[in-house]
Amino acid sequence: MIRLWLLSDDGDIVKYKYQPEDDEKGIILYSRSREATKVEDDILNNYPPTFYERLHSELKKFGDANEFPTQKTIAMF
Repeated sequence: MIRLWLLSDDGDIVKYKYQPEDDEKGIILYSRSREATKVEDDILNNYPPTFYERLHSELKKFGDANEFPTQKTIAMF
């Protein structure tokens, strides 16, 4: 499970706080214009690559719909 909390949105860059499982929290950015993500910490290095891939996929879905929720929980299977 990954939790997301919206921190800011300047029209291009959307900034979220994320928390994988019950670990510490980190920051991830999504650029609408580039459809790219950037993680500002190394928390995800302790998790399988699927965690980053899932975060990127979810943020891209938000961007495609131009709807960024203030809070979201992503199930990991």
